[in-house]
Amino acid sequence: MVCRMKTAVDFTSRLINGSLRYRASDKLQSVFSTPPPENSRKLDKNSDDCSKTWASRLKQLPCFLQLPPISLPARLDAVAIDYLREHSASSPKAIEDRSNILTNYLWSRPLMSEEKAISKSSKIHLSKDLCEDEGEDEGLTFALQNFTSQRESRISKDVDLKSWKSLNYSGHTCELYLVARLAPNFATACRVLYEIRKRCPSFIPRTLFDFGSGLGTVTWATNTVWPIGCVREHYLVEPSLHMTRLSEFLFEQQRNSQTSESVFPGIYHRRFMPSTKNQYNLVVCANTLLELPCASSRSRVISSLWEKTTDFLVLIEQGTKSGFQAILEARNFLLTNGGSDVHIFSPFKNEPSNELISYLVISKGDWRRHQIPIIKPEPDQLPRIVTYKPSKSNQLIHDICLPSGDVERVLFPKKQTHAGLYYYMKQAHSGDIVPAEVMNANKPDHVIECMNEEDK
Repeated sequence: MVCRMKTAVDFTSRLINGSLRYRASDKLQSVFSTPPPENSRKLDKNSDDCSKTWASRLKQLPCFLQLPPISLPARLDAVAIDYLREHSASSPKAIEDRSNILTNYLWSRPLMSEEKAISKSSKIHLSKDLCEDEGEDEGLTFALQNFTSQRESRISKDVDLKSWKSLNYSGHTCELYLVARLAPNFATACRVLYEIRKRCPSFIPRTLFDFGSGLGTVTWATNTVWPIGCVREHYLVEPSLHMTRLSEFLFEQQRNSQTSESVFPGIYHRRFMPSTKNQYNLVVCANTLLELPCASSRSRVISSLWEKTTDFLVLIEQGTKSGFQAILEARNFLLTNGGSDVHIFSPFKNEPSNELISYLVISKGDWRRHQIPIIKPEPDQLPRIVTYKPSKSNQLIHDICLPSGDVERVLFPKKQTHAGLYYYMKQAHSGDIVPAEVMNANKPDHVIECMNEEDK
């Protein structure tokens, strides 16, 4: 589900009545079937009656994906500090300044493609002044120009792609990357993987394949979202030898021990993609697509990762324009070449410039097989909140992405909307799923031209 952003005249100039367009799902109605106690705001957090409050009921909904502020595991934080103390020759101030430079570089990094390689490379002039003669035949001139431009493009593209190099993660660069990206990469992976666990509670990964593992934050996040010991095999592919050594340092069970036992079971480091046809429950590629030189390289990697997937393939990039384009490119490739088993589990947001991450979760087969058996299965696609506008009034306004890919601005009046749905929409944020069925989707008559004065 990709949100096709319409022009401002199409959807921002009118408001859709949410009470007429959306019907609360059966799960939402059952969770909020009874009103909260009158003194719910005065209840102690340790009280048994606190479970009856509506705020606590939000956690029962698989569509509510908010997490509290995520911090690094105490063990990982301590080991990272020890590594810097033992291996870094720079002052903390110098490391901080240089890590900020690295962060800016990673944030502004473009998505390389064959077309950009041609435009960035220096022009190679194979012929000059082909059209200077006034009596020259126009058809012959056009043919010569066309042939010359095609040859220039091929040669310049080859020259630029051969000279292109990804970021060299040396020992000092790894230290800067540790300071700049350890916490953000861990929090990002936790947020994406948490959605899988929340919506598919019966799915427990036993094997993990991490392509471009880097610091190993995906492994730490996986063993944070799911209990330690669930994942029995961690297969980490990282071409940088310095980064692999840093990752192994972070995974050490006891640093002063002579044994090389890891804090998690079954961790295997490799420098290249394995040629074996082994498959894994969870395959992750985080912050790696932008390191590849061209679209054909990214397509080969995505194809190989999809072949190794049995349940979920997770792609994560930074929330920049380049990161969004890389995720969109991978999504289109899988939908075109992935076969009938491709199911979009978690779509990315519509406005990449306003988000900190761009991600995509694809399930091999129907992901609803991992849900706890319920009377009525959840639809394959549900609306998502693109942007929300906090309001102190009794009217809520949200931009919602429909399963069809369209975006509409919806107003939820308090008196007309289902109480549970209204409370959910008031607490929800961008990226949360709307637990409601879309009604009257083909009837644009339910448009609010002006707000009802009674609800203000």
